[in-house]
Amino acid sequence: MHYHYFSSINDQDYLGRILLFAKHNLILYIPDIVTLLFLILPPYSWLETKIIIGLALLLSIRDILLLKYAVFHLGKFIIDGDSVSIAILRKSELHKQYTANISEIDLIIKGKLWFKKVLVLENQKLIHCQYAIGNWSPRKLIELHEHFYHIKRELGFWKMFKGPIVN
Repeated sequence: MHYHYFSSINDQDYLGRILLFAKHNLILYIPDIVTLLFLILPPYSWLETKIIIGLALLLSIRDILLLKYAVFHLGKFIIDGDSVSIAILRKSELHKQYTANISEIDLIIKGKLWFKKVLVLENQKLIHCQYAIGNWSPRKLIELHEHFYHIKRELGFWKMFKGPIVN
């Protein structure tokens, strides 16, 4: 039973994760484009200018939150037999590396539509929270969760029935 995930070169780069998120969620950036167009158009009244600047500030808060959530990233997730190896990147550098038995690791999916996250737990302690940013789309997070529990279930059955058959 094997599962290997290594993040791509673009995904290991901090700015690359942000650009991949923008590429996958282009519809979220339509208000930014409209706001920039309004800033370029001829002058407005002072009230309209304040509204456009307020909208630009509000949209920048979204981008600041995105930058905050993209700091830590699941760069490697390998299941080899009953061993799980996890590497967590901080921006573009290796931050922490974990190796544990598959029975000690749990994955929990939380979140709504676009904003899904996977909690990686070791012995019921949170070791990482991966948001759907960069290569990790909501679909890919669900796929990781399903592969992980499929392998965990198969290993459980194999261990249960691996003993010698006695008549």
